[in-house]
Amino acid sequence: MHGCAAAAIGEHLRMVVQEVGGVFANLEIHAPMPPSILREGEGKNHTLNNIIRDVSEEDDLLDIQYADIEPEQPKRSTPVHINALAYVKDRIDSATANIKVKWGFITLLNRNYDLCKELKDNLNKTCPVEEGPIELSIDIDVPGFVPPGWFHLEATAWRDSDEKQLGRLLADVHF
Repeated sequence: MHGCAAAAIGEHLRMVVQEVGGVFANLEIHAPMPPSILREGEGKNHTLNNIIRDVSEEDDLLDIQYADIEPEQPKRSTPVHINALAYVKDRIDSATANIKVKWGFITLLNRNYDLCKELKDNLNKTCPVEEGPIELSIDIDVPGFVPPGWFHLEATAWRDSDEKQLGRLLADVHF
């Protein structure tokens, strides 16, 4: 399935939000977009929006083209919608992601996730993920009881067969 890798990253973002007190509303993968719409010339290590930064290596298996957030600055008790477009460069039979979430200096979460298991359990999708473009849509309800301060998320994913990195994202949000 083309959407497996990006959906898995999105699924793990959802899991983090749940584990630190958020309520996830909806995740769906849209039909693959034609490669012609992929943004040319945007390399790795770039800002995707005012919260998320792609700090992946050039040879990583996932090339994230964009991740748009509405509203641009999440607020307590306000739904957040994320649209993202990525390109999977090579087949992925199974993958793992490590998600770390900190609130200031306090680590709230540091856990590995089986991306294909998460896809199957939560989206009824299966691996392998074939090469090609994928679009991801995520809706997250931000609860009103999120404590004030900075939250830092680091997500790193890799293919299990050879530990080839899929990608690495950093996100910082202030409530």
